[in-house]
Amino acid sequence: NRTFYMNSIKPIHESKKHGKDDFSYSVYHSIIPCWLKNFPFHWHDEVEITYMQEGAALFTVCNRKLLVSEGDILIANCRYPHSVEQYGESRADFFSILFNPDILKEQILDDENIKKIENISEGKLIFPELLKKDTPVNRKLTPFIVELIKYRKKSYTDFQMGVIGCLYLIFQTLGEHSLKDDKTVSEYRADFSKIKPAINAVINHYEQKITVEDAASECCLSESHFMKIFKKTTGKSFNEFLIGHRLNKASQMLKDTDDRVVDIANSCGFYNQSYFTRMFLRHYSVTPSEYRKINSAKRE
Repeated sequence: NRTFYMNSIKPIHESKKHGKDDFSYSVYHSIIPCWLKNFPFHWHDEVEITYMQEGAALFTVCNRKLLVSEGDILIANCRYPHSVEQYGESRADFFSILFNPDILKEQILDDENIKKIENISEGKLIFPELLKKDTPVNRKLTPFIVELIKYRKKSYTDFQMGVIGCLYLIFQTLGEHSLKDDKTVSEYRADFSKIKPAINAVINHYEQKITVEDAASECCLSESHFMKIFKKTTGKSFNEFLIGHRLNKASQMLKDTDDRVVDIANSCGFYNQSYFTRMFLRHYSVTPSEYRKINSAKRE
């Protein structure tokens, strides 16, 4: 069996810096499937608040699949693994607001409120995940979120005080509905820890041949038990997860490099060109060459 040594593995932790060193806050605009068809399984230290402006998309937070529709608000708590994918043939237009709760501690607060922020960062207090449109808490939060989206291009200049003000009001509202324990997430984290070596192997060695047997061995589990836990935890079979990650890497290279399609396929673990094209077409609804042309046109 192939062994993926842990000292060469990076954690499944999104390394991208959100915002600035002294102001960890960003707003991202996404359109599915125009700009992306899915965003893979990942986690980060920031709270992520997603506002669905139009359409619908299927989100997975931990192992819970949540259909987020127009006007809904989705929250991924600190360090909660999550992903998003196209829902059927639906289009989705949404904004994601990411911020580190610690930026609020730098302001003048009393000890009690500082402790609340620390509890959110440490996962001792948990925000609700899906706030459906027309519910009281959604109606209360939406004006603050819309304001953050409206002035997102001025987040680090003229509207920086507005950002802090809106985030405080969001925290105040969510704090009134927070949970002190999430048994489902506790169970999920236990399962996730069992399969984490396999996920890390995919992320760091996706270009190699990785079988279910290899992955199960890396996790010290039988193949049947491994497959059951992996599906329960990620919502996908191991091979689906592996192929999805390889295709995501290939799509990035098609956008960012001028490498030949066959070379990209090989470097992403696809050693059969026709199979790569077939999987890419199934996943993105266009061939690799067409995908490159579309994204080249967008850059121009």
